Amino acid sequence: VHTLAPDIDETTWEAITAATVFPLSLVRNYGVFAFTSALGVTAVLGGIFVTLAYGVLVDPGGGLGGALSAVSHLKMWPDSFSDAFGGSFGTIAYLFCINFLTFPILNSMKDARSDFDGAISSAVAVIWTVNALFAIVCLGFYGDETQDLVLQNLDNGPYLSALKILLCVDLLFTFPVVFSSGRQILENVLIGDGTDNKEGGEDDGASLALSRTAVTGGAVATCFGLSQVGGFGVVANLIGGVAQGTLAFIIPPAIAVALSRRNGDGSFDASEIPQFMIGAFGVAVVSSVTYFTLVEVLG
Repeated sequence: VHTLAPDIDETTWEAITAATVFPLSLVRNYGVFAFTSALGVTAVLGGIFVTLAYGVLVDPGGGLGGALSAVSHLKMWPDSFSDAFGGSFGTIAYLFCINFLTFPILNSMKDARSDFDGAISSAVAVIWTVNALFAIVCLGFYGDETQDLVLQNLDNGPYLSALKILLCVDLLFTFPVVFSSGRQILENVLIGDGTDNKEGGEDDGASLALSRTAVTGGAVATCFGLSQVGGFGVVANLIGGVAQGTLAFIIPPAIAVALSRRNGDGSFDASEIPQFMIGAFGVAVVSSVTYFTLVEVLG
């Protein structure tokens, strides 16, 4: 892309991407993204295989055995809390605390009531295993030189350029699907669920459509603003630490305590202590990731 349009800077490309994503984010029938999602899965698998083949055969070479042997010689713990929370914990939460995908998964299933539990358990188990193994092998390949996007460790070429374009296509068309849960929550909070306008006339329908467009535009603009914060790793670490950390470690124990007291007499119970401990851990994680990531960005 830079070869074809060398005079267009990165911020302009990001603005063009935001403008492209905006109309896609207005779509409410996500069946239209089935083909592109399948293409994205194919592209991701291709990226995994290309990266592994490159590491085994080209750079650094030595096969999988050499990579796994190299992992055993790397330091397994960060040098400081700043490195741990400002450099990686949020990214780990972003990958593995996938609570934010609950609504898109529910919305895309024909019979979510009966199929959700089994589907989500199988999907998370497979993706967790693949992510962990791939991360370990790539860390063995490149050690401290491992990039935020490991494809950047590979020499560029026509095939890899095509592969990266496919990955961009995947991200472009799956963004609205993942974005849908946040958009739905914002719409319900700011303008209601739209049921009050079902009996209204054309003016009410047009007003609802404009309100939804404004909410979507504001959310996309926020995403564009976040893209200016720093590189992919910084943004993923900040979002993963704050949003996913809150969803995984703070909200669930709060819900558990609220339900426990609703079903009981409303007083404190010793069984709530583990939930408070998890919540306290979540507050510490979210605060630490936010602080150390901002220090890294602003310092």
